Amino acid sequence: MAEQAGIDVKDTNVEVQTTEPESSTAETNSDNGIIAIDDSFDTEDKSEADTMDEEAEQSTNESETNTSSDTSEESHKNAETRKQQLNNEIRDKVAERNALREEIAQLNRQKYQLQNADDLPTVEALMEQQNPDTGDYYTRMEAELARIKAERQLEKEQRQLDEYTERIVDNRIRLKDEASQALKDFPMFDEKSPDYNQGLAEQANQIAERLIIKDNKTGEIIGSHGSIYDVYAAIANAAKAAEANGKMAGRQAAVNMMNSADVVGSSGSNTDTNDENDPFLKGFNSVNC
Repeated sequence: MAEQAGIDVKDTNVEVQTTEPESSTAETNSDNGIIAIDDSFDTEDKSEADTMDEEAEQSTNESETNTSSDTSEESHKNAETRKQQLNNEIRDKVAERNALREEIAQLNRQKYQLQNADDLPTVEALMEQQNPDTGDYYTRMEAELARIKAERQLEKEQRQLDEYTERIVDNRIRLKDEASQALKDFPMFDEKSPDYNQGLAEQANQIAERLIIKDNKTGEIIGSHGSIYDVYAAIANAAKAAEANGKMAGRQAAVNMMNSADVVGSSGSNTDTNDENDPFLKGFNSVNC
């Protein structure tokens, strides 16, 4: 029909070009009118999202690391503080013990008045004296032997006195610690506490006093017949039990029982410190201090 209308129709070839995208950018081909579309923008968005996730994870890890580091640093500081406190407490206790030892040693030196090596007679001085074993004057050899014997005896006595002093120091510190712990555990005996019970405290102190061993000459406390903490604990527990049961008379009965039970222990204190038995109170070793 076109030919019939006199229209010259030419074949028009439309070439459709299919191209594979080489780049990740959406572009328009103006020459052939072909639009090439790629999903590379999704890749870029995903890459950016992954980067943000990684940064967020890294930030979280850094935060956790910082928190852990802060906690560790705080723990370290607390440990160092506690260590310093313990060191201070140890130094205080050592200083207290040294001061107490010097005080007791001075009292014992005044009491027993031990000689020192300078007080012993020299060999020449002994040679001018009579030997009580022979009735004649000391020979040089006899004088030298007598001097050595006297020095050894003096050293022995000094060791005994030092050991005696150390036992006293140990007992004094123990008694102080027991008393402090009793006041802490049983406020009814602490006059600074609102729970202070004067009547019970006085009775407990009287019982504890009977357990104390003192040196007759110096008057110093050298030990005890038992644990004074146990005395306070027994009275406190009996008082609490009696109060809980509403039986105040039972509390007094418990105290009276303790008074009777400890009379026997109090009777031996003078005997144990009798200087006639031993200059260093050997009987002191036979009691439970």
